[in-house]
Amino acid sequence: MAMGVHAQVPTKCLEIEGVLVDACNNNCPGAQEGENEMFRFITGPAPINLNDLVAQWATPNGFLGWVQNATTASLTAQLNATITSCGWLLEPPGGIIPAGRRVLGITSTNLCVAGNSFAGLTDTLYVIYQAPGNYLGHFKNTNNTTSITTVPSGGYSTRTFILGVPSAACTDTVVYDISQLVNQMGTYGGSSAQNDGASFVASWPGPPVLQYVNFGCQAPYSPLSASITTTPSPVPCGGSVLLNGVATGNLTATFWSGGAGSFSTPNAASTLYTLAASETSGALLAFCAVSICGDTVCANVQVNVFGPPTASLTASGNTTICQGATIMLTGGGGITYLWNTGATTAAISVGTAGLYTVTATNSCGSDTASATVSVIPPPVALATGPLTSCPGDPIQLSATGGSSYTWSTGATTASTQVSQPGTYSVIVSDGCGADTAEVVVLPGTAYQPSFTFADIAGCAPVCATFLAEDLGNVSYTWSMGDGTTATGLAPTHCFASAGLFDVSLSVSPIGTSPFCAGSITVNDLVDVWPLPVASFAANPPVTTIEAPSFQFVDLSSGAVDWSWDFGTAEGDSSPERSPLFTYTSVDCRTVTLHVTSAQGCADAATLEVCVEDPFQLWAPNAFTPDGDGHNEHFGVVTSVRDPALFELLIVDRWGQVLFTGASPQDTWSGAGVPIGIYIWKLRIRDTLGRVHEQAGHVTLVR
Repeated sequence: MAMGVHAQVPTKCLEIEGVLVDACNNNCPGAQEGENEMFRFITGPAPINLNDLVAQWATPNGFLGWVQNATTASLTAQLNATITSCGWLLEPPGGIIPAGRRVLGITSTNLCVAGNSFAGLTDTLYVIYQAPGNYLGHFKNTNNTTSITTVPSGGYSTRTFILGVPSAACTDTVVYDISQLVNQMGTYGGSSAQNDGASFVASWPGPPVLQYVNFGCQAPYSPLSASITTTPSPVPCGGSVLLNGVATGNLTATFWSGGAGSFSTPNAASTLYTLAASETSGALLAFCAVSICGDTVCANVQVNVFGPPTASLTASGNTTICQGATIMLTGGGGITYLWNTGATTAAISVGTAGLYTVTATNSCGSDTASATVSVIPPPVALATGPLTSCPGDPIQLSATGGSSYTWSTGATTASTQVSQPGTYSVIVSDGCGADTAEVVVLPGTAYQPSFTFADIAGCAPVCATFLAEDLGNVSYTWSMGDGTTATGLAPTHCFASAGLFDVSLSVSPIGTSPFCAGSITVNDLVDVWPLPVASFAANPPVTTIEAPSFQFVDLSSGAVDWSWDFGTAEGDSSPERSPLFTYTSVDCRTVTLHVTSAQGCADAATLEVCVEDPFQLWAPNAFTPDGDGHNEHFGVVTSVRDPALFELLIVDRWGQVLFTGASPQDTWSGAGVPIGIYIWKLRIRDTLGRVHEQAGHVTLVR
């Protein structure tokens, strides 16, 4: 149709027909997607002045108005130069869009001509341009993730595009869901490049119904295409098949071609094709679409002929059946059937073993298929195992006669292992029934071991000796009741923990023997008395000669007698449980507590206590950190062995802290400072809990 005139014209001022949401701009370095988006609409029964046409974009971008000038004329000429089909772009003469015309709107004159192809345009469209200035998008792209999926991965989210003539109180509105925008593969998500070309087309009249499409990097028009939606099944010789085709684009005609047969409606999208008598191998057919430019595209489909039959024979179940059962055999591939039993039906029922053959025939010929049916009798169960067995020894039981087995133990294998004598049954079954068998295993005679013992009571540890009766060729295993074991005829074992312990002896035959393993247990045989636990504390742990007394506090358990050794040269001691003792000189002594339990078991504990001189402090008035190994560091010396509080600061004359120490062992090296006089300050808590604060000067000499 020339000049974009169409058979149907909107009744209102305009109808939106489609939007290129995700435009391509990769072919022009620096080009912005927002300056390459496009939309298509058709005008109604009255012309539209560009000055009256207003757009409300689907994003916060403001509408900048339409322009028609030398720039747009040049741009239109460049776009027309890229068209290889019969289409054409026109600017509205005098800024007036005629009635009933299709119009292409471009969102900026900064268009990337090479970005979105016009090569296949087969229609005449009027083209209008928005003034430049909006480089951000006018239509919101997809919210799907970068992963490609067959269903949208983004949530439902709508955007609204409105185009109209406010002076005529007329608008058209489309609302689209950005999660429904498809990529170039027709799926959802992916990279930005894979989503380039995402578009939608809108139906009219009435509320728009949207179809989401992606024609890649081309302007928003429908390309010429032809496809066949039918996948025909094979047909018999001379048979017919229904075919359906779909064509898109600005078309003038569609038609079917190919084959030696006939089409019922060769120029319609749907047709019935009838094979010619010569087409015994099938036919290759084509559905073609012709554009208004005279271009033709075609899609092909192969119609296959199933010719002479390929006979098949299927069974309603397994061809091995149980005695007394029947099975249905069904022939396929033909129109008529003849069995070797004489039957002429498509299916027969059989219950005896043998080879069954069916001949399938159609108008093209005959073919034969066969199947063998086997008949099996019901199962007969048989169970076997040893006559006698020792308890605990593995007993192997076996059954035969079927395909599945269920033992009274719960086992479901043909062979199973049990550990105790007894009566065992098994159900033997297969697809043809079940039978039961039984096997009896009697217990063997067990050894009766005995043993003697010595040294079975005392303070921990108690080392006891046991002697078993010699029963000949057997092995001896002892369980001592404390988690340990032993072997041999006469073991000795030391019990480290207190308590009463059961001792057990088990004997097992070595090699062939008429007897089974046996055991004996003597309860509470070994009595191990607990050791007391010696423990004490000293208050205070450190003191000075000004208050040299210590209160020793017993923390022992299980003790009835106490003996203290206070570590003096004079051998001072005490039998009291928690004595008070006063030292007469400065020194550190090791105090020992010996305790005894009611059974006479003993333990001891030690603790060091120290008596110090009264608080004293010494600090040098100079040091020489010159690397000669003498007097290299500055520090203080105190009579307090381990002060609970120790804070040493070295500051310069301006009060800047140069060094901090947290213990008497922390000393200042004087590194990085010049020679001179420095101030030291010390805060220390002495043994009696008093806090002392002292300060002085030290001279650094190199």
